[in-house]
Amino acid sequence: MEKKKYELAKVQLATIKLPQMQESFNRTPWVNYGEDNLYPQYLIHQYNNSAIHKAVISAKRELTCGDGLVCLQEPLAIVNTVNGKETVEEVFRKAALDYILFGGYALNVIWSRDGESIAEIYHLDFSRIRSGKLNEDDQVSEYFYSPDWTNTRKYPPTKYPVFDQKTSEPSQILYHFDYSPNNTYYPIPDYSGGLDAINIDIQIKSFHNNNLRNGFNPSLFINFNNGIPSEDEKQEISEALEYQYAGSSNAGKPVINFSESKELAPEITQIGTNASDNYYSTLYEDITRSILSSHRVSSAELFGIATAGKLGGSDEIVQHSEFFRNTVIIPYIQQLLPTFNKLMSLKYQKPIRMEIKPLTILSLENKTATNVE
Repeated sequence: MEKKKYELAKVQLATIKLPQMQESFNRTPWVNYGEDNLYPQYLIHQYNNSAIHKAVISAKRELTCGDGLVCLQEPLAIVNTVNGKETVEEVFRKAALDYILFGGYALNVIWSRDGESIAEIYHLDFSRIRSGKLNEDDQVSEYFYSPDWTNTRKYPPTKYPVFDQKTSEPSQILYHFDYSPNNTYYPIPDYSGGLDAINIDIQIKSFHNNNLRNGFNPSLFINFNNGIPSEDEKQEISEALEYQYAGSSNAGKPVINFSESKELAPEITQIGTNASDNYYSTLYEDITRSILSSHRVSSAELFGIATAGKLGGSDEIVQHSEFFRNTVIIPYIQQLLPTFNKLMSLKYQKPIRMEIKPLTILSLENKTATNVE
């Protein structure tokens, strides 16, 4: 059999495996939040690195919190601190961001010595809480807190009982999230269908950033025809070329060379691009639409994102604002405000009913406060 002169090697292309939300068990008393127990940290990374995603999350929080809380029964309840440092409104704003970002929120409730009223209410970073396992009553009775779940040896988790008015435990954790099929311990954010699009948005930005930083390397092939230099000389020549011509700040500079003859002149070949940057650019509109859809945004103009070929009038924006508020923001409020009304009622030992003043820009026609029974 004739031996092949050339053989083609199979190139293994790199794949990106996105973290998956799953509840997994191990020997620890808590349930892992994601495959590596770091799913909240993944959501934080996506939030911090996608401009569109972060803008929508931040806007949702502002719309949810509105122009602040009001309380007719006890006006001082809004002004007084609930933990010695923060007012109930400040704690509410933090919980609102957690709820919109993670799909849930957590509060540390401190009871008075007699156990009859709540003494203090603290916000807990939702990403630092892990759930205990179901007990014999099919209920979660404890939660675990650690400031860093990547290093539980240095930061061992502290166990806290679940919020329960019937127990005498002085420090408890109130852990709230919406029901989701097949998830007993942890929430899935309502924008989860857009996480792939958010990741692509981040990768596109990274692609263009690296192209600008390393643009010199793939665009030219330089061949020196005067012999093979030593390793030190190779390094010196390479560093000199990179220093002079690599990077976006050196774009457009000519390459100047001095040679003794044409035969010894370096050979410079332009490498054509594969236009992949343009390809990714064409995806941007679809990615933007997917991210906004995952957040149930009907009009990009609400968040300062212009749509090509479309001019939105003020009446249209107001209509979209009201629709978004009624279908997205008010359901958020309905998952946040009752909890705080309950805790404040226990703190002041009388019914407390707080309301949220709608954000000014969205209350041009109707300035009535939003309240939840």
